[in-house]
Amino acid sequence: MPGRYAGVLGTAGHIDHGKSTLIKALTGTDPDRLKEEKERGITIELGFAELDLPGDLCLGVVDVPGHEKFIRHMVAGATGIDIALLVVAADDGVMVQTREHLTILQLLGVRQLVVALTKTDRAGAELTELAAADVAALLETTPYAGAEVVATSAVTGAGLDELRASLARAARSLPRRSDAAAARLPIDRVFTIGGAGTVVTGTLWEGRIALGDKLELVGSGRELRVRQIQEHGQPVDGASAGQRVALNLVGASKDEIARGMVIATPGALHPTSRLNAHFSYLGDPAHLLPLKSGTMVHLHHASATVLARLLILERKDAADAAAPGDKLELAPGQSGFIQLRLADPMVMRSGDHFIIRAGDPLYSIGGGVVLDSAAALRTRLSAGELALLQALSEGDIPGAVCLVLAQAQTPVTSAQVAQALGRERSEVVALLNQTGEGEVWRIKTSAGAGGQTAYLPAARADQLLSGIEQALLAWHEACPQQASLAVRALQDLMGARLHAELDPEVFDALLQQLADAGKITLEAGKVAHRRAAASVQSQLAELREGILARLEPQGLSPESVADLQAALGAQRSLLGQALGALTKEGLLVRLSGELYFTPAALQRARACLSTALQEAPEGMGAAALRDLLGVSRKYAIPVLEYFDAQGLTTRAGDLRHLK
Repeated sequence: MPGRYAGVLGTAGHIDHGKSTLIKALTGTDPDRLKEEKERGITIELGFAELDLPGDLCLGVVDVPGHEKFIRHMVAGATGIDIALLVVAADDGVMVQTREHLTILQLLGVRQLVVALTKTDRAGAELTELAAADVAALLETTPYAGAEVVATSAVTGAGLDELRASLARAARSLPRRSDAAAARLPIDRVFTIGGAGTVVTGTLWEGRIALGDKLELVGSGRELRVRQIQEHGQPVDGASAGQRVALNLVGASKDEIARGMVIATPGALHPTSRLNAHFSYLGDPAHLLPLKSGTMVHLHHASATVLARLLILERKDAADAAAPGDKLELAPGQSGFIQLRLADPMVMRSGDHFIIRAGDPLYSIGGGVVLDSAAALRTRLSAGELALLQALSEGDIPGAVCLVLAQAQTPVTSAQVAQALGRERSEVVALLNQTGEGEVWRIKTSAGAGGQTAYLPAARADQLLSGIEQALLAWHEACPQQASLAVRALQDLMGARLHAELDPEVFDALLQQLADAGKITLEAGKVAHRRAAASVQSQLAELREGILARLEPQGLSPESVADLQAALGAQRSLLGQALGALTKEGLLVRLSGELYFTPAALQRARACLSTALQEAPEGMGAAALRDLLGVSRKYAIPVLEYFDAQGLTTRAGDLRHLK
């Protein structure tokens, strides 16, 4: 049984320096599986093995090609590894691909490096010593200065135990990867197995995958189900971040999946065609020419490669900003912020490393780290955008969180902040919770366990609340006859002012803040400002009194709405509000559309009709009842139909009876 899985080991080094031979000697597995590889004696495709180490540890192994024609395969293999095994033949020393592979390892952010000097049985002690000195000089100016260098021979077995011990020390120093993130697996191989179906392999970069999980082939909308999982040929129930895995999938054929695609937790990742990044330019070693903004390059990320246009947004070390319209450029050794516009979408997220190759023949000219995987179209950065990219490139995540909040026009949730920064939501929530109540404004956007909290800097929150008040007051001024406005109509007004869409739940919470502060009234989906609505309420109160004063003595012959408007000198809309309120409160009864009766008048009519119809069991006609009520047909018919509907009377032909 293998020991505890500690991570992935990747080989690197010049062609014919013995990478595959060394891996076979260490693991017993020949990573060269293709017929052409065995015939030509060179590695063409990625090879895989499993390495047991002292201390009950185990590493997955990715063996990469050393030939310059297969650098894209080397990048695919090196991306996502935890430890690099740089292989240098003692009889050759440092060569061209040794340097390029080492550069790629640095640009990809590989944490640990161990050097194996191979073929020492052929080189002898003197050449081995010279090769060791050559390697030490090469590493001196890199993050791997002082890395362990072990002399080995795959033929005699010399140094293999020492190399295993060195790799074990490197493995023990690795931080444990978290399984909490969404699963992400870049695919580096696709094939079919008779009776099983489609199988993909790759290094699980993040998260955990278990049997039966539903995953997504990102960008295709295709849902996949995990039928089987294997680690180095052994079936397992689940795999964790950092492990090499093979997945037997249901839901797509081999022809629908290709190397370079990504499998992930559904909805967790999205392809991008434009991203902002920090980029370090090394230059073409043959010419050392500057890199001009707008250059077409080859972007290598994980197992995918696409053409992209590289635009330089800002030189990181430039004190002299370019004038508008000037094209920026980077000299070899300079770094800066760039925007990459991809010819084809690629699945990337903030924090991912990438390699850029250009020239003829192609050479690795630099690499960088994705800072914003859903970047807006830019050729220059605003001060706020530049500050955010600087914070992200320096690893100042608390500062980046504050900058995202500062640039927000409206309250944002922790999930939105996490997406903008490409960070885990739990990390962002912890940082937001560390801010003081006076610094950041918080509000629950919905009740219950599923509710989220929205965040905004306190100063911006005050501006937003004031803006809502101003928008409402402006509406009151434009519509003085209206007592209140629909909440959603006010939300649309505010959205137009901000040139930003407001989340309904967030807007409702903002209104509740203003209502709790006594600034506005909220009732039945309507909103009004207390100060501006006071005069309207006063007018309505006066109008109500005037309406009742006119209608009460009119009994069953009330004035029409038009007559009331003329008599009271009121605006039609304000009169309608007053009549509606009186009807809702039961102080008036609306009949026949334009006629309003007092309840007292209708009660008197009820008593009169009841008495008369009791004394006339044969029934009475409409004309007789009209004369009985003492009103014209205009009023009698609506009143009689009202009592029919109320169940007091019933009509049979032209006669009415008590029911």
